[in-house]
Amino acid sequence: MHLRRLASFVLVALALASCAGLSRPEVARVGERDVSDADLRRAVALQHVLADLQGTPCGGQPGQGEPGAAPCQRSALSSELLWLGGRGYAEEHDLMATEEEAEQAVAGLETQVGEEPLAEALAARGVTRDDLLELGRRILTVRAVRAAVTEERIGTDELRSQYEQSVLDFTTVDADHILVKSAAEAEQVYRQVRGATREEFEEVARTTSTEPGAASSGGALGSATASRYVPAFAAAVAALEPGEISRPVQTALGWHVIYLVDKQVTSFDEAKAQLIEPKADAEFQGWLEERAEELGVEVDPRFGRFRPRTFSVESTRSTDPEAAEPSASP
Repeated sequence: MHLRRLASFVLVALALASCAGLSRPEVARVGERDVSDADLRRAVALQHVLADLQGTPCGGQPGQGEPGAAPCQRSALSSELLWLGGRGYAEEHDLMATEEEAEQAVAGLETQVGEEPLAEALAARGVTRDDLLELGRRILTVRAVRAAVTEERIGTDELRSQYEQSVLDFTTVDADHILVKSAAEAEQVYRQVRGATREEFEEVARTTSTEPGAASSGGALGSATASRYVPAFAAAVAALEPGEISRPVQTALGWHVIYLVDKQVTSFDEAKAQLIEPKADAEFQGWLEERAEELGVEVDPRFGRFRPRTFSVESTRSTDPEAAEPSASP
């Protein structure tokens, strides 16, 4: 009898231990990391601070019959989930934002809204500047993960190909030109100005160019992205080096002879962020969906329903499958 009772006690203890290991998180769990009530309260307070400074409702307007605090809780919890979803990748790939970067971001906010109003807003919600710095660090880290994941999924070769095809979008030129009506006139002008200095070129433009205003401007076009010009002109001006003069170029306006004053080309490495951005949301959301399946995500139903594609929480009252999907961008 004693042995049977002992065996029963052991089985119950094992069952309780097993249940404890499978206990539900206070708020949410991503992989092995939990979002606690304290984490959520701090995140909500910070969301309120930012909303207060902008003069907008925190998280937006509540749905019909929904508690007023629900949108802010969902927004704050979504921010926590997104951070936990990307944190491991950031640590593995050395993408964690530095304290200096976070400080720069918060200092920018202080410049925008004022140090005193920001300090008062933080105090009113019971959070500190250090809490805001941590939020800034997390946001910057998730942005870095988003960019890195997108580049990884698209591939560097594809991005470089896109760069080469659109290099005129990344080329800024400062040019002067002389516009005439015929090819013969353009050839005569070219023979006259080839080897000319800018001052000599502009003097010819003042007396020869048919462009309205050339008499005063000397044919100066100023600085512009090369792709803003018609294709033939854009290709010709981008092919020049500063101080060079083009052979005659035909466009719908007539014939041009171009003097390049200056040219600045954004390098591939500098242009990558701009190339990545149009595809970043779709690629990052696809990665987050895979990440959610890999890590496993639990959200206490009282806060809403987890949406893997954006690592966000939506209202359980929302039943519209066509409802606008929130962005996964912080």
